[in-house]
This record gives sequence, C-alpha cells and structure tokens, in this order.
Amino acid sequence: MAIVSMKRLLKHARENHYLIGYFEAFNMDALLGVLDAAEDLDSPVIIGFGGQFIGSPKRGGRENIYNYGALAREAAKRSRVPAAVLLNEADSEDMIYNGIYAGFNAVMYQKKGEDYERTKNITREICKIAHMLNIDVEGEIGELASADISTGTLSPGTKTDLVKAARFVEETGVDALAVAVGNIHLLEDGKSSIDYELLGLLSRKIQVPLVLHGGTGISKEGLKRAADLGVSKINVGTALKRAYIEAVSKYYRENDVAKIDPHVTIGWGGADDMITRGRAAIADKTSEFISIFGSAGKAPALTRICHE
Repeated sequence: MAIVSMKRLLKHARENHYLIGYFEAFNMDALLGVLDAAEDLDSPVIIGFGGQFIGSPKRGGRENIYNYGALAREAAKRSRVPAAVLLNEADSEDMIYNGIYAGFNAVMYQKKGEDYERTKNITREICKIAHMLNIDVEGEIGELASADISTGTLSPGTKTDLVKAARFVEETGVDALAVAVGNIHLLEDGKSSIDYELLGLLSRKIQVPLVLHGGTGISKEGLKRAADLGVSKINVGTALKRAYIEAVSKYYRENDVAKIDPHVTIGWGGADDMITRGRAAIADKTSEFISIFGSAGKAPALTRICHE
C-alpha cells in the first residue's frame, strides 16, 4: 500500500465517526510494533517521530532527521494498511523543511510559549510550501498542560480559544488542528478531565479535522465521546514507551543476562530476544488503542477510496 495523505485518512475518520491514532515511535522496533498492530487489525494508522525528540538539545549526539524520515517512509510504503508519516511537534522551521524533504508526508510546527501571531505567520508559510509538495500540515491552538511523573506535578496549560482557532485555520490553511480541552501531555492512566462543551463548540466551528494530543491520559469513554464530537486523530506516545519499559524490565527480572548469549538477548529475534519482547509489547498496546478508536477493519474501505 502506498503512503496515504493524512488529510485523506482524517476526512474518512471524521465522516465515519472513528479515530485514527498517531503512534509516536522512538526507534525502528517501536515503529514496526505499531505497524504490526495496524496490519493485524486492518486499521489505517499514522506513524512517525517527534521533532522535539529528534532535535532535543539534551541528546548526547546530534540526530539526522533524514535517517528517521527514510525509515518511517519506507516502513509505511511496505505496510499492508494505509499509513501516513508525520513529523510531530517540530519547534523550528528548519526541521519542518528538512522533514518534508526527508520523506514525511505530514508535518506539525509547534513552539511552546510562542506568540500567537508569530506561530500563525510561520504556519501559513509552511502550509504554502508543504501544499505545493502534497504535504499535509497540522497546527495547534492552545497549550496542553504537561505532567511530570517524577515529581507528581502538572505544568499549567491554556485551553483553545474558539475565535483564535477559527481564525488560525482560515488564515493558515492547515489540514488539521490540535486543540487543548483538558488533555494533558505525558499523563498516564486516563485521568484527564476533558471539556466536552468546548470540544463540541470547536467541532462545530472548525472546518478541518480536530486532533487531541495526550491520548495516553484520556479514558476509554472519553476517547469514544471525542470521536462522536468530531475529533479524528489521537496522539499516543507515553503509553508505548511505558509498555516497552515494562517489557524490558520484566525480561531483566526473569533472566540473568550475564549468562545469556548476547546474540540471543539482542538481535536474533526469537522468544528470548529482549528487543523482540519490547516490540511485541508496543504492538499489544497499540492494538488496545486501535480497538478503542474504532479504526479496526477500516483499512479496506480506505484502500478502495485511495485507488479510485
């Protein structure tokens, strides 16, 4: 299946009242684990990497976005289900434009704390260039709160302003809009308190598909209600990393790694391979979300539409 436009995926989801997951990867095994689940459940999917992850100043070495773009694009091209490839939450214009040429067919610019007008102007220019190259663009109005599990604290956020959001979409030409309605970055266990009244107003006012980041922190019931209110895309990342960590931690508890052949532990891909177990854990967690999202079984219909 060829790579599919994110805009087309989200249009179908919105029209048919289900959600499509963007499952953010952090390495090749995470990326493939997501696709394993999507293919098993015949679900369309959005794969990719976070710009803040790739470009973080805390990284020990400089990452090359072209490696990530090529990996994600080739994986999507060979997938049996419709897949879009997103560069998520990149906070610099240079990264956005490099991401476009690296192979991502959807991009999102987001710079925390930046002035509304500046974000709008930058996003408008990104849309002009991206759309000429058939690249979709996601924008964001409002700022999510962010949870810190190490301290138990929550940074403040700002809910999406209805008037600003409508003006932003009209003046930039974005293909999807991420909104802040009580959803929280990095929160686990479905504890977000979603403002459904605001979400409903946004859905009626905004003409492009809506997106909720912080999907790990939204309850199953909340996710289903979001779909009914017009949300089309949910971002999931924290839950995948947690599943991977738990799988690897369990492996260490059950095995004396000092006495296991290193090739069996990492690289051979069998039942005793630690990385294989991590990939399987990500596939299992992705499957859970796909089942909640209602996207399972939707791939054949989308494939027919894409071939028309």
